[in-house]
Amino acid sequence: MSRTRRSSRLFSALAVMAAASLTLSGCIFLPAVVSSPSPTDPDDNGFDSTEGVDEGLESFYAQEVDWQNCGDGQRCAVITAPMDWFNPDPDKTVEVHMIVKEAQGGNAIGDLLYNPGGPGASGYDYVQQFAEYLVPPEILEQYNLVGFDPRGVSRSSPITCYDDPSTLYERVFTVGDSEDYEGVDWLSDEGLDISREASREFSEACETYTGEAIGYYGTEQAASDMDLMRALLGNDKLDYYGVSYGTLLGATYAGLFPDNVGRFVLDAATDPTAGGVESTLFQARGFELAMGNFLEVCMGESDCPIDADDRQEALDEMTELFDELDDDPISGSNDRYLTSGSFFIAVAANLYAEFQWPTLKTIIADVQNGEPESALSAVEGYYGVNPDGTFADNSYEALIGINCLDNVPEDDYDTVRADAERVQDEAPTVGRFFVGLSSCLDWPNAGSRSLDPITAPGADPIIVIGGLNDPATHYDESVALADMLESGILITVADEGHGQYGNGNMCVDEPVNDYLLNGNAPSGDIDNC
Repeated sequence: MSRTRRSSRLFSALAVMAAASLTLSGCIFLPAVVSSPSPTDPDDNGFDSTEGVDEGLESFYAQEVDWQNCGDGQRCAVITAPMDWFNPDPDKTVEVHMIVKEAQGGNAIGDLLYNPGGPGASGYDYVQQFAEYLVPPEILEQYNLVGFDPRGVSRSSPITCYDDPSTLYERVFTVGDSEDYEGVDWLSDEGLDISREASREFSEACETYTGEAIGYYGTEQAASDMDLMRALLGNDKLDYYGVSYGTLLGATYAGLFPDNVGRFVLDAATDPTAGGVESTLFQARGFELAMGNFLEVCMGESDCPIDADDRQEALDEMTELFDELDDDPISGSNDRYLTSGSFFIAVAANLYAEFQWPTLKTIIADVQNGEPESALSAVEGYYGVNPDGTFADNSYEALIGINCLDNVPEDDYDTVRADAERVQDEAPTVGRFFVGLSSCLDWPNAGSRSLDPITAPGADPIIVIGGLNDPATHYDESVALADMLESGILITVADEGHGQYGNGNMCVDEPVNDYLLNGNAPSGDIDNC
């Protein structure tokens, strides 16, 4: 394989977008749970799934759902949705895969739809494998927990960008001996031209292997799929719990279908009005804050690899380490190179929760000693790389494809440079990894999502949870979302980590549980959790 220094910085901003928005979890084996015969039976209560449905969509809402036994007390099904909800054609459709883990108490009070984030994470896999770690036990006792793969993700008409996995592997890990790009300033016209051409090639490959549907995988389309799931599950209203990007899905649903909003919980929220540099700034500031918090704690521990007297000095040491890898990537096994960009992915992936900090200390110490394997393994784990170089899922491609449809790409080079300066000023340590030309400039229907405020008039109460120290979705985003929603209620949490519900903080869990189980929403915002 040809190795060039090109991907060390060329794709760093895109790679960081992945790190900033995907909720991570370990692989844990879960025991089987006894299931009742079927998750729902709308016909038993005379529910009409087509009531109030717009003309041209009746056939989708009237479809029969063939529920299958998927083992371990779970049922799964595949439903059909229009490729374009806003211009439906019965001959152009996508598949959406869903799974139900039935209420362990046997008599469910409802169906709780769940999305773990991304975009690109499989809600199907999360519910199938990690259900008892997603919500408190009392919720599993009384709710059917419903997971799904949003369109374009994993099983659901997936976005595909290659026929040979080595193509994607090179995109993630390639760097090497070629001098072709040595000394290129990636914010110069020359560097941005190179980035534009590489992104165009990738977009064309994705369109070739995915087809026409690639232009219809945005959040507004996926949120419309959620209403179809609501109806086919037999519910007048949708109960929903979303994390990270899942909050954008939930907020978008509320904006499109406010009258169908049931009990909604949006944890680690994103601001749906933030696009372009504003969204980038939120992410960069969040990781700059989280890294500083980690380093402050680390400096007080005997095994800390950073030798510094204060927070800023520790951040400066990390900056020097990134600089060294920028100038001289470390060669690892299997033709992999640890660049500054891939090292940042390894660091960021371990800033999502405090229990990951010991691993992060090991990774930093290894890299300081010229040993890249622990960092490279973290990158491979993040991207889902199998031992043979294939990929466990399409989360990387889905993240790109969905984000490209949701965000307007900037094509003016002077604006790109001005935005980069602003990001680097506000996040001096990690800002470099959030700048550059968008990879979405040649994506079909790029930037088609509305960035107007979502107010959802008439919707039932929507709980928004924001963490003051969240690395991936800045607290200010949760504030913005709760403020714009007419029925928004904000819970503010001071703990570390990305996502706060279900972590054992009763200040969060008790009011959320009361709302989900009993319909009792907090009377106002809750501070200082």
